[in-house]
Parts: sequence; structure tokens; C-alpha cells
Amino acid sequence: MEKTNLLNILLERATVRNFEKDEPVSEEDLKKILVAGIRAPSAGNIQPRTFIVVRDEKEKEQLYELCGKQAFMKDAPAWIVVCLDLHRHLKAAKLTGVDYDFTGILPYTLGVLDASLSLENMVIAAEALGLGSVIIGSVIEHPKKVKEILGLPEHCLALSILCIGYPKKKPKRREKWDYRTVVFENRYREIRLKDVQNYWRRLVLNGLKRSGRKPTKEEVEKACKARSYGATYAAHYKEDFIKETNKKLMEFLSEQSLLK
Repeated sequence: MEKTNLLNILLERATVRNFEKDEPVSEEDLKKILVAGIRAPSAGNIQPRTFIVVRDEKEKEQLYELCGKQAFMKDAPAWIVVCLDLHRHLKAAKLTGVDYDFTGILPYTLGVLDASLSLENMVIAAEALGLGSVIIGSVIEHPKKVKEILGLPEHCLALSILCIGYPKKKPKRREKWDYRTVVFENRYREIRLKDVQNYWRRLVLNGLKRSGRKPTKEEVEKACKARSYGATYAAHYKEDFIKETNKKLMEFLSEQSLLK
């Protein structure tokens, strides 16, 4: 692929939540996407990641229920569960006569990083094939139940579900933090209130434009005042939910011998 085409894919990509339900992803394309995931960079080439293609309708229904019954999941014809997997590495070492401890915060962090690199590779591969995707992160909120559904071994954790299909229409990109707020030289730079307000105004404006008309300045200001950046995310990621999920996840990571 030419560099310009790849850059266009990276810069123009947007999450799809509106799939052509009756247009399947071919086995050839699905394999290409999975191979792109396999070819992602990996620290030490340990490759502590596994991809589970979910085809069973009962399993899909169970995962759909756990992930908040997000309707667009059912319309996506291809599902890939991306897992952090230290089990294969430890088993391979043991089978070749070496039994050693590769668990704890460092292997766990490297595993999450490697799995995330694979996930992004698959997202971009899908785009290159004319497909769209959405990453379902809420699967990590129910680690024990997902382990049972997918038959995951010790030292393994499902991180996300990548739902893939043909988009019904081209999705609109969401606003991101601007360049100077994210990219620094030499040292970290603290964010300012002005940076937050400018970003939030762009985000709100983008959301209002989706109605199909250009909103007035007054409408934008009113929407920004109605709910601030902090209030929006505090409402979405409620403290009680975060504490409960943190506790549940830490217990599971300990049970799975991923963290000690």
C-alpha cells in the first residue's frame, strides 16, 4: 500500500456503529485481519496475545448481554475477542523443560501493550479492506463470566471485542485533543482551563452538527454550559462503578496469577 493511502486510513478512520447486517465478512478478509494482528510488534517477540473468533450464537448472546446490549454488536457479522495471554508463553517454556515465573506487573503491562498493538493493527487492516469496526471495551468489566464463556485458561484475560463489518454509511470522525495539548518536547506540560474549554467546545459543536444543520454560537455555548467536560465524564464513569469494577478486576487478576 502507498504511504499516502495508509496515512489517509489512519487519519480518516472513525468508529462504526451502523453495520450492514446481511453482508458478511469473507473468510479471506477475516484471515488477513487476524494475520495483521499476529504481525504487530511485540516486546521480546513473546507475543502474549490471543484472538478468539466468536461464531457461536449462544456465546455471542452471552457477550452481548454482558456488554450492555449494545444493538450494533448484533449487526456486526465478525467478532474477535482480543486477549492478554501469558498462558501460551509459560506453557511453551514448560514443554521445553523450563518452568519459570513470568507474572506480575511488568509481564502484565507488556501483555496489555502487545495486545493493544495487535488490536490497532486489526482495526487498520479492516479499514484497508473497506470494512469498519468498533472496539467493545466493556468486556473487561466481567472477567470471570467471560472466562467461563470462552474457556480461558489461567494467565489469560479478555481485554476487548473487535466487531467488524461493512458500514451502512461513512461514519463521522469525533474531535480529539488538539496537537499542542498532546504533543510535548522534552518535558511534560500541564493542561490549562483554556485548553479544556476549546476542546470541549469543538466536541460539542461536532455533536450538534450531526443533526444536519449548523448550530448557532448561542446554541453551542448553551450546550457547553449545560454539561461541562468534568461533569460529563464523572456521570459516565461513576465513582462507585469504578471502585466496584477495580475490585472485581484486581481479584480476577490475582486468581488468574496475572498479578501478585
